[in-house]
Amino acid sequence: MSGSLNTTPSTPSVWRMPRARVLVNGVERAETGLEQFTLTRTRYSRADTLDMTLAVDRTHIPSGGLWFDLQPVGEGETLPDIDIAVQMRDVAQAGAQWVTMFRGIVDHAGLSPAATSVQVQCRDYLAKLLDMRVRDGWMNMTGADVVRAMITAAGLTPDVTMTDGMVGQFWQVEHKCASAATHSRFQTAFDLARTMATMAGCDLYANDTTIVCAPYPTATTANTHVLDYADSGPDTPVAMGAYGLHFARDYQVGRGVIVHVMSWDSRQRTRVEYYWSAGGGGTTPGDNTGTVHSFAMPGARLDDLKLIARQKYNQITAHARTITGQIPGRVTLAPRDFMRLTGTGTTWDGTLDVDAVTSSFSWQGGFAQHVTLRARSTTQEGETDG
Repeated sequence: MSGSLNTTPSTPSVWRMPRARVLVNGVERAETGLEQFTLTRTRYSRADTLDMTLAVDRTHIPSGGLWFDLQPVGEGETLPDIDIAVQMRDVAQAGAQWVTMFRGIVDHAGLSPAATSVQVQCRDYLAKLLDMRVRDGWMNMTGADVVRAMITAAGLTPDVTMTDGMVGQFWQVEHKCASAATHSRFQTAFDLARTMATMAGCDLYANDTTIVCAPYPTATTANTHVLDYADSGPDTPVAMGAYGLHFARDYQVGRGVIVHVMSWDSRQRTRVEYYWSAGGGGTTPGDNTGTVHSFAMPGARLDDLKLIARQKYNQITAHARTITGQIPGRVTLAPRDFMRLTGTGTTWDGTLDVDAVTSSFSWQGGFAQHVTLRARSTTQEGETDG
């Protein structure tokens, strides 16, 4: 591995001998060594996923059987979760410690006896909210209180930082029905928590067994990586710290975007609308031209709609410019980080958000990552914070 791509001073910039291991319920198992893994982490509304292949060492199979072949606990009882953690370190660095890249639970395991291999698929602990149906109701609680209650009910630790108003029955008919499993668009705890997080301007994601709901970070020295790029002229090749670097631009977004959000109160027989575009926001569409994207947010107030409209606008216009490429792996790179690119002489230069990171490791192919970068903090199409 090579490439000086990490700005974190305490982490070596070059990983010469990356190693990885798998912990099952906190313990490394001798009977199933790691062959390769692919870890996909994104800012999108989904859990992070891990696909890995393990080699079965038949000489180390314990008398109780393989760890992924659980025996039934008892009639009518469900199987316990299998906790999985993937850790990495650079053994070429003296005193290098294991760094956890993923922690989650097993969703699927497939054994190939002839090949002595196991294919395992996992999701991070956000899966607990994705799989939990919402049946409860909440009386005059803040959105933060409701999100904490759902995370706690899933057996996880909440880390919630939200500034919002009262929800639950405060929103009367519409929001009171939000917890009805068969009468609402909020079918899972994740659906409801993600909507509340969006309305409060927050991201929702898992950090081990802690579910974080917090405002989206801003770029700092600590969370900004540098993507090397140097173009000395047409007589020399472009030097860059990525393979297959690709810049894409969506001119459909560039022609203009108008976000329209609408809410209503059946009991009061009122309706509220709000629009957001490159020219700003208002309760009327104004004179702006462009593609209109409409969203219904029942129970939301005008202040909520203002925030949601701007967030939806930023999410859509983030697709105006996209950078993708494969880089030598950096264990600290994750969604919600930032990456700075300069020297291209194009409108893609600037500090961009890390939208998605797919990390791949194998003994043959080493450690590499495919990254997707977008500008999610725009107020006008084409603007970056660089």
